[in-house]
Amino acid sequence: MEQCTAIERSIIKKYRKVIWNRFIGGVKDYELIAEGDRIAVCISGGKDSMLLAKCMQELQRHSYMKFSLEFLVMDPGYAPENRAQIEANAKLLGIPVKIFNSGIFEAVEQAGDSPCYLCARMRRGYLYKFAQQLGCNKIALGHHFDDVIETVLMSMFYGAEIKTMMPKLHSTNFEGMELIRPLYLVREEDIIAWKNYNHLEFLQCACSRTKHRTETGTDGGKRSETKALLKTLKKKDSQIDVNIFRSLHNVNIGALPGLVKNGKKQSFLEEYDRFDRKVDCAVFDVDGTLLDSMYIWWGIADKYLRAHGVTPPEDVVAKLRGHNVPEAVRWCNENCGLSVPVEEGVAEIIGMVRDEYQDKVTAKPFVLDYIRQLKASGVRVCAATNSEKAYLKFALERLGILQDLDLFISASELGVTKKDPHFFELVAERLGVAPCEVTMFEDSLYAMKTAKEAGCRVVALYDEAAKAENDEVRKVCDFYAGSFAVFVK
Repeated sequence: MEQCTAIERSIIKKYRKVIWNRFIGGVKDYELIAEGDRIAVCISGGKDSMLLAKCMQELQRHSYMKFSLEFLVMDPGYAPENRAQIEANAKLLGIPVKIFNSGIFEAVEQAGDSPCYLCARMRRGYLYKFAQQLGCNKIALGHHFDDVIETVLMSMFYGAEIKTMMPKLHSTNFEGMELIRPLYLVREEDIIAWKNYNHLEFLQCACSRTKHRTETGTDGGKRSETKALLKTLKKKDSQIDVNIFRSLHNVNIGALPGLVKNGKKQSFLEEYDRFDRKVDCAVFDVDGTLLDSMYIWWGIADKYLRAHGVTPPEDVVAKLRGHNVPEAVRWCNENCGLSVPVEEGVAEIIGMVRDEYQDKVTAKPFVLDYIRQLKASGVRVCAATNSEKAYLKFALERLGILQDLDLFISASELGVTKKDPHFFELVAERLGVAPCEVTMFEDSLYAMKTAKEAGCRVVALYDEAAKAENDEVRKVCDFYAGSFAVFVK
């Protein structure tokens, strides 16, 4: 018991920075554990899975979230001495394991050139099944940082694709089950240091093929080769593995000639000049799309209400999202105890923002270049906004955009806002085209949805104010662009 306590203490004290903090970081960054989870921690008998089990125990003891754990050991056909070693280590470390048998080693012996791949697939299937029988909704595996880096290189060198281990995955064969990898940020060298510091001996891979390679000194597996390559590269640049890892989180899809999405191959040619070839009539939102102006509106409701002696509700920005200025004035009257005439309220808000639009607001990068490119191609260009033209025209004129617009129209003129698909139908009518001939350039999710309902094609432009909606935006729009630069030739 004293040794077990010392081992546990070493994780959160001596190895706190390199093991415990990185373990916690991975759990938080990738949202691996949720309230009420029942997690099967899968133990192979090696150093990684044993450390994972101890980290999960510590987290369960100290976490504010309530979740339960099962510790599973699958015996795929271990020699008696190997199984005994796992049982002894589990007892020493205070891990209450449940052991169940399978005949995987015997089946793998009959396999051809990829026994390790087959073994891993079969192991996972057995673990999912047994964990599900115990009422678990997740299985936790002990893959670490080095496994992630090695896997991406192996997929490139030997699989002719770019992919790696994900921090979590939904099972495709076991409904409601999920796989998580809580050691995703923990380095193997630190796991080895922890093992050696505590004088622990764990099981290596114990199948007959591995045993033969170890005895003959011919461990020529692809992972071993990749591990050796990385070790050599790190002698020249100690950050090489970190850079590889970061690159997985910063994939520039726009700079790839091809990719695979949902099992379907896609070529960059499918989107190359896609909208330049197909745009018949371009309609641009203004705030957040043509103009980098959303920062003005983050605090305008607060400023307006306080000017009238009212403390703004905490969610006032969210409540007013999608409202034009007259609607916002009415909302404040109805919900905040004001009785300001709408015209007066509108004039007051316009006065608050006038200077920003007149002197400070800038255009989004490459906006004017793209508009003039469209005009040169004979495309009609329009601006349609929920905002008031009274202040927008100052910025659009100053920036040289207004004179290139064939039509500039606001929600006040149409009598309906972008919350209603009819807004876009009316814009199309004013332009003398059908909605399906309109390509709408927008930054706000709610407007993209109503534009799609009206039958328009939608190009989503990234804006910082709407970044929280980015994932859903990508699903709704026909084309996503980080900026107008992707359209400019």
